[in-house]
Amino acid sequence: MIIYLHGFNSTGDSAKGKALKSALKNDIHCYTPTYHYEPDLAIASLCKDIRNIISQQSNNEPRMIIGSSLGGFYAQYLARQFSGFKVVLINPALGPITTLQNHLGENENFYTGEKYILQQKHLEQLQHYNIKHPCLNHKETLLLLDKNDEVIDYHFAVKKYKKCAKIILFDGGDHQFQHLNESIPEIKYFYNS
Repeated sequence: MIIYLHGFNSTGDSAKGKALKSALKNDIHCYTPTYHYEPDLAIASLCKDIRNIISQQSNNEPRMIIGSSLGGFYAQYLARQFSGFKVVLINPALGPITTLQNHLGENENFYTGEKYILQQKHLEQLQHYNIKHPCLNHKETLLLLDKNDEVIDYHFAVKKYKKCAKIILFDGGDHQFQHLNESIPEIKYFYNS
């Protein structure tokens, strides 16, 4: 079972969510939830979803959380709350408090059209879910990065995970991660290893 967590202002039905479901449909069940923009509500609903999924899963089935951008930030936290999860981070927003400063105020979800106000208190909630030293409480991690990510400097993720993750860097690309299709075999291998 794979849980895919989308990024900021996106949904589980984003291009990456759909691509993962399509590529994995014959081998692995891929769940792509849409979660709330407010971090505390997002984590609460994702924890509930994960508990429900685990209760329906056979004990020997592998477990993986894939997170893109802000979903990567949440993925590293959630994998530490539940046992047996591997983690795949795609262009993760590992410092979202800083990254999202430019989005304070009115926002609109790119996919749903939902309008909402992102407030400073929402950014402060993110502090509760920050994994400062991921290698101290290590989870099996695969880090997939596009070097030309225009939103997040990939060097930050490399520095944070260089001692405890398999890191694959792709030349070019952007924050949307243009190398998902060629990463699918690596994701499957990591899942089954």
